[in-house]
Amino acid sequence: MKTISPLNLLERIEAIDWSRYIDRDLALAIVALLAIGVVMLGSASFWVAEKGYGDMYYLLKRQLLFLGLALVLAFVLYQVRIGFWEGLGVKLLPIAVFLLVLVLIPGIGVSVKGSRRWLALGPVSLQVSELVKIIMIMYLSSYMVRHGKKLSTSISYQPLVLPLIVLAVIGALLLLEPDFGSAVIVIMVGLALLFLGGVPLKRLGLFLGGAMVLMLPIVALEGYRLRRIEAFLNPWADIQNSGYQIINSLIAIGDGGWFGNGLGAGVQKLYYLPEAHNDFIFAVLAEEFGFVGMILLLALFGWLVYRAFVIGFNADKQGLQFGAYVAYGIGFWMGFQVILHIGVNLAVLPPKGLTLPFLSYGGSSLLITLLAMSLLMRIHRDTQVSALGLAVKTTARKTPVHRTVGGARA
Repeated sequence: MKTISPLNLLERIEAIDWSRYIDRDLALAIVALLAIGVVMLGSASFWVAEKGYGDMYYLLKRQLLFLGLALVLAFVLYQVRIGFWEGLGVKLLPIAVFLLVLVLIPGIGVSVKGSRRWLALGPVSLQVSELVKIIMIMYLSSYMVRHGKKLSTSISYQPLVLPLIVLAVIGALLLLEPDFGSAVIVIMVGLALLFLGGVPLKRLGLFLGGAMVLMLPIVALEGYRLRRIEAFLNPWADIQNSGYQIINSLIAIGDGGWFGNGLGAGVQKLYYLPEAHNDFIFAVLAEEFGFVGMILLLALFGWLVYRAFVIGFNADKQGLQFGAYVAYGIGFWMGFQVILHIGVNLAVLPPKGLTLPFLSYGGSSLLITLLAMSLLMRIHRDTQVSALGLAVKTTARKTPVHRTVGGARA
């Protein structure tokens, strides 16, 4: 490796365009989505907050408080080099399992509408499944850096067994809450990362098929899940009960037309559409901003996912494999969750209770989403430092990511 004298190093540092440490395209997408999220949450939650808390701004004020806290924590996380998390990947996994078990214990886990997904932390609650998503991305990224070559070249299934067992255990614990949507997200992101790391598609297909076979009895045993599937297949069969959410979501979207009825002019959020500020906030946006608003929102999310893949690709070129996998994982996570949320709102997927990142009400969702964005920014920063010839501490091996993402070999 070429030695750089202290004088040359100082000149190189002084010549650095420090704005390169921030991915401006990603930052603009984040700011735009946050702005849309604040506006839409305010519009979608006024009626619910007034009826439930006697203050029409109650949910909006809480979300703004969470946003402020999330921005502070995201700034702190940005100061931590990505290599630090590489060393913690395996150590974070027991924490995820412990929290998922803890939330299932009566008296500790907080139950809301039949689901035990939250841990009470004083005046706020933490939705454990949101934290687990990012922990799983870090764990799998760390695992693939250490075993990536075996995953792609070994003819045996042995290197693949451990991550698949971990995915199965985490998925099962999420289903016990129950949080079917988060279980689907974790498994889909995990399989996408393993495929990206070189695992043959047929092997992942066997696991996915087995997981679906195991999930079918779980769906059959839970009556409300069967009712959801029946409502998805024929919502008009039970308009006032199981099909109520889907029908009112479709009415809201259809009523928006091309340009919408205007901010605040939506009707379905006035207690016609349940969870309008959360699970069905996309339908509220569609009613008030129409088809144009939907396309703009989809473009912003598409651009965010694209930037995540670009950051991952650039990190891989600099030999920062852990950062590359984390960036790809966050991109897959955001993309899958947006698709599932919007799919439910458009009645092309059964209801799953997934939030829309940046827009839906929920402190845990907003906090973890912004922490994920902070990780992306840090990966971009470490990549830029490495490109300038400055050392970036990492334990990653110089083994490139095997698959192709976005038309370029990563």
